[in-house]
Amino acid sequence: MITINLLPFSLRKTERRISLPTNFPYKIYLFGIVAVLLFLHFSLFSLAVIKKVQIMGLEGRWDKMEPQSKESAAIKKEIKDLEAQAGLLSGSFERKASLTEIMSGLNAAVPKGLWLESFSYGDEGLVIQGSVVSLEQNEMTIIGKFLQDLKGNKVFGSVFSKIELSSVQRRTVKTYDVVDFVFTGDLKK
Repeated sequence: MITINLLPFSLRKTERRISLPTNFPYKIYLFGIVAVLLFLHFSLFSLAVIKKVQIMGLEGRWDKMEPQSKESAAIKKEIKDLEAQAGLLSGSFERKASLTEIMSGLNAAVPKGLWLESFSYGDEGLVIQGSVVSLEQNEMTIIGKFLQDLKGNKVFGSVFSKIELSSVQRRTVKTYDVVDFVFTGDLKK
């Protein structure tokens, strides 16, 4: 097929072609761009190698410190447990009464003829062991008075929910009757 273009040359559409000038030094620019890209590639590669070496060194240090880390974590846990136990005990003392106040209240309640042999106070409660000697044969009355005085004491009332006689035993020492007793008390919650 033959096409005839009858338009004048000024109105005709022509294909535009981009042509580089023949004296343009494109080989030098191409070499420069490749050189810059190679420099960037080697720089990033060497940076990655350096970081990998640093990470391996840190992992080696971490492996050396891991047993110490486990040991310190165990010690921290033990300290936390001990602090919790101390907090419970000191919390019960601070909330209700100090040990000095408890001992003072106990001293005020002890009647004549009664001896305390042991006194223990902790998380499980109160245990008081003692003995009574009386020439008038009223040992049980003295024990009952001591129990009522403890129950009526403000300090003991604020710390213990109940105080009761748990055991009584009568024994004879030479010519005297001695009554051994044990009181127990529960802490208020």
